Amino acid sequence: MLTATQYIAPLMANFDPSVSRNSTVIYFDNGTALVVQWDHVHLQDNYNLGSFTFQATLHNTGRIVFAYKEVPVDLSLISSVNHPVKVGLSDAFVVVHKIQQIPNSGLTSDSSVLLSLRRAQFVISVSLSPSFNADVRRRTIYEYHRVELTKTKITNFTAVEIMPLATCLQFTSCGECISSQINFNCSWCHRLNRCSSGFDRHRQDWVDNSCPEETKDKLCDIVDTTRLYPSTTSTASRTTARIREATGGGDGLHRPVTNQRSH
Repeated sequence: MLTATQYIAPLMANFDPSVSRNSTVIYFDNGTALVVQWDHVHLQDNYNLGSFTFQATLHNTGRIVFAYKEVPVDLSLISSVNHPVKVGLSDAFVVVHKIQQIPNSGLTSDSSVLLSLRRAQFVISVSLSPSFNADVRRRTIYEYHRVELTKTKITNFTAVEIMPLATCLQFTSCGECISSQINFNCSWCHRLNRCSSGFDRHRQDWVDNSCPEETKDKLCDIVDTTRLYPSTTSTASRTTARIREATGGGDGLHRPVTNQRSH
């Protein structure tokens, strides 16, 4: 099921390199970019449409380039009966939820139970523990983002450049995380020392470590040390990552304040 929701596809269709001796799929990796080229490939169920030549380049910066040299027909005319036809990107993650434990009801150690319910993008599997109880777990597939390119614009000698956007995962401290101004709602999980929107490939860790509960207040642990002459007082508090200006009391003195983040 993940193959339907996780892909990098310059052109996904019912291609079969074995139907022609001239068809090849080659790749090259120079350490900073991976290039994969489909050269003179044909559709298995419609050989007479002609051969396709195209490539995908994945840069280590996250930049992706699709290039098309030979596209003999309008891509919207390719049949999707035997195989999906897609151009673009998609990603998903799987989260496993434990539902309940079924007591032993005549099952033996040799029993093998597998229950699969493929509805609304989830699968329920049942496995036996050593004590012959059955743990029921639900595996849910979340497709959290997809980029679909317009097929009619893909023609001979065209190219598509896809640039990555900033994400929560790039922030390495709590302050940077919760004060970020990007298109994601970033939260910091102290148990994992990780910034996330909660919806990425690390979702399972995020849930298992109770990060959704921890990040509700979107606060960081800050140690505020205020030096009061002739004495010194240290207080621990929780505050947002915004810079605060501290002033003295009614005596008109401005007391120095040091904010130190602990991660």
